[in-house]
Amino acid sequence: MSETGQSRVIGLLGVGFDNEDGHIRITQADTYHVLMGTGKTHEELKKICHRIDESLKAAGRKLNDCSPEEFMTIVQDLF
Repeated sequence: MSETGQSRVIGLLGVGFDNEDGHIRITQADTYHVLMGTGKTHEELKKICHRIDESLKAAGRKLNDCSPEEFMTIVQDLF
């Protein structure tokens, strides 16, 4: 919980479970991390996280300013 006692979203984590080629894929950004997956899955997870990040920026918001409920509303509006 934050200092105000309210839950906040502090980051996104995308994990691909379909990696069978043994290649370790890791992408780190300011607000998200994407781990593993096939090349295609990893790229799709990165696109989703980037899209959420850009939507927040366009709204003048930061990820850690959002409550879980606000975050889910933003994600539902995107997809």
